Amino acid sequence: MKIYFSAEDFRENIWKSVLLFLALIVALVCLFYVFGHNPHKTLQEDILASATKIHSYYREKPGYWQLSTNTALEDGLIVDSLQQYKEYDVQIGQGLDGESGLPSDMSFNIVLKHLNKSACINLSELPINKDAQLILQKITIINDAKTAEFAWGSENPLPISRYTTRDICQPTENTLVWTFN
Repeated sequence: MKIYFSAEDFRENIWKSVLLFLALIVALVCLFYVFGHNPHKTLQEDILASATKIHSYYREKPGYWQLSTNTALEDGLIVDSLQQYKEYDVQIGQGLDGESGLPSDMSFNIVLKHLNKSACINLSELPINKDAQLILQKITIINDAKTAEFAWGSENPLPISRYTTRDICQPTENTLVWTFN
């Protein structure tokens, strides 16, 4: 039995190996993007950044008096990128509809309505950065089936652990309320 190696076969096999390697790298990058990318992370970052701006703006004031979605927009307290999420009906202020705050209000809400199950789970279970932890009081999930409140040190603690909201969030029409002090 004789084994022959030719330079031509060697070059052809090297090119095939390089192309196969590059195809594998591209496939891995695509898989990472599909399974590792959370489209709701940017939305949560925008919510927390807006909350931090609002908190800083009202820090020297006695409360969140007259804070509403309209006044937050007028005063430039909402990060620009948060305004692109019109399908979620973002409200800022008191209550679910972003009513104007009273002088005695010591907290405010940022509310997202009309969330599907995926958005509800992803937004509620994302890690909360250290700056936001200082001003976040609670996260409330509201839908037709139930209302669940998560707060620091409560029976349902913050941060919300993975898979906790899977049975709470409904297929459609979830409302997520972040309450900040």
